Amino acid sequence: MKLYKSLLFGLLMCGFAACDTTDLERDINSLKDRVEDYEAQVQKLNDDMNIIRVLLDGNKTITSYSFDGTNYTLTLSNGETLTLTQGIVGANYPSITIDEESGNWIIAGKDSGVKAEAEDGKDAPYTPQFKIENENWWVSYDGKNTWENLGVVATGTPSDKKSPITDVDTRDPNFIKITLEGEQDPRVIPVIRDLVCKITEPELADGEMWYIGSKGATLKVKVNIQPGDIIRPVVPADWKAEMSDYSTLSGEQSLDVTVTPLAAASKCVVTIEVNRGANTITDEIVARTQTTSYYADYMAGLDIKIGDMTVNKFEYPKSILISSDNVGEFTSFEDGVVYFIETDITPTKSSDISNLVLINNSVDKVSKISFTDKNSLNLKSETSLEAKGLAIKGVRIVAENIGSKSVLALATNDAVYNSVILDGCELALGTDLADNSPSLFYFDSSRKLPQIKKIVLENCFIKVAKQVREPRIFQMNPSAEKFKSSLVSIKNNIFYCDGIVDLKLCTYANSTLNVLMQNNTFVNVVPHYTQAYLQLIPSANSVVSKNVVVVNNEYVGDIGTNLNFVSSKKDDTTIADVNHTNFNDNIVYDINNKKWLWFRNSYGMPSGFKNAVDLLLETPIESILLEEKSVKLKKEWESYGACF
Repeated sequence: MKLYKSLLFGLLMCGFAACDTTDLERDINSLKDRVEDYEAQVQKLNDDMNIIRVLLDGNKTITSYSFDGTNYTLTLSNGETLTLTQGIVGANYPSITIDEESGNWIIAGKDSGVKAEAEDGKDAPYTPQFKIENENWWVSYDGKNTWENLGVVATGTPSDKKSPITDVDTRDPNFIKITLEGEQDPRVIPVIRDLVCKITEPELADGEMWYIGSKGATLKVKVNIQPGDIIRPVVPADWKAEMSDYSTLSGEQSLDVTVTPLAAASKCVVTIEVNRGANTITDEIVARTQTTSYYADYMAGLDIKIGDMTVNKFEYPKSILISSDNVGEFTSFEDGVVYFIETDITPTKSSDISNLVLINNSVDKVSKISFTDKNSLNLKSETSLEAKGLAIKGVRIVAENIGSKSVLALATNDAVYNSVILDGCELALGTDLADNSPSLFYFDSSRKLPQIKKIVLENCFIKVAKQVREPRIFQMNPSAEKFKSSLVSIKNNIFYCDGIVDLKLCTYANSTLNVLMQNNTFVNVVPHYTQAYLQLIPSANSVVSKNVVVVNNEYVGDIGTNLNFVSSKKDDTTIADVNHTNFNDNIVYDINNKKWLWFRNSYGMPSGFKNAVDLLLETPIESILLEEKSVKLKKEWESYGACF
């Protein structure tokens, strides 16, 4: 609700100039009521969607419920508690139905392309979740990782749109019947007292898998045993599951289930069934073998996550494993291939790339890619191209001799690339003897550029050589209007120099850009003294917080008086759009006693905007372990900076 906090702040500021505060108090109360109404609407809709998830799963019963005149509180057989609200809360909802033919969610009249129920052989999809932002309804189909604006306003009259649950029937004490919008016949959840089946260990987040080793692991399931109950684990034929003996037990119990996987890479759904007469309830968990080889996972049809991107052999059917056996045959990367790398390689220049995935194969050994050619990876020069882009996971990237160019360069085209992602990589940028301006990503300012929807640098260790002049991570085109709707995510990274170096993290002249710069640690890597870490104007959706800067070496040469996080022009129109509460909790320790500012000093500080950089009197670092690529912070600062 940061948006409404900002609006409230604005009203307070306006009130200081008024003598009579009656209107101000009325406006504030009205705004509070509006926020509370929105919160109630969101809660109501998401509660309804959780109820619908139970209806669609069909494997839960209700052990008890209560009604307070407005809300039903339902306790499910797996211990989950859900709230079902009678009638309408708030005013206007997006329409939500399930298409009879495709089985897809139809949200606000649009086919989402997302199945409402799981299909054979596939994981159950996420239940759509909703929020209100800028007075519009937004939906997420992937566990709140990404959001889509539905274009449906949250204000209106109850006759506009109703919530997806249109009727609740509790006349039969043995059932709760729920009718969904667009359906004639109600769906039914049985009410069976004390029939319980809940996996209590391991505790996993929504969508998280249970990773187990080759020797297996044990889960715990809570049950309530009565005479005649049949309790059993269900796994595929090539997995094993053994349950502890419950024949002499009764009442509430916690049973152990030992699960042993197939020797090869695989995953399965482990289901625990409790059968009582004609009723069967279940709880389940998705188990997966621990990764030792990403190539083996890929060949087994398993998903590999790179950031929020999923790679598997169905979406990416062409792959190559580069090992000591065939490395002599390798020269450069081919477009459209997933490379699993388990030995050091030095590719020659690779051009016309539109879809490339590079993955370090082993979890125990990091393989190195040495880039020596200028502009070592060139995106394809093909107009009207829609491409997945570039994704790199877990690789050590060495870019020490690329001059003033980059590892990745964009060619002239009107293509649209979905993403460029580096996840969990080690990066070595520049050499101590080089006096140049190397870039990790370079977007030629003199050329017409494609669009990249998402640029991600996350969970990486970046070592920048000392004495390098103006190294840059993202060198972007100041006139590339297409990038205004893109996201640059720089999250949970460590930037390190054993001397001292000034770095431009993202240069985009003074154009507006969506930036997520969060939980990064900078050790002797400081913003370029004539500019800043971010040479741009953050959009209203940007977040810059929980970053740590530590300077424990002396500056070399004249680095100026002030160091700045953002080199953004003070512009009334721009600043009014910026959500100030998104910029906070950035800490700096500098032995040189420099003045650190949020905005570049010559541009000034916007009215009412506090400096979002806190200077510390002592270092927040407890230890630096370069071999482990780790910077550990003291306990009071452990929620700041990178952690991996």
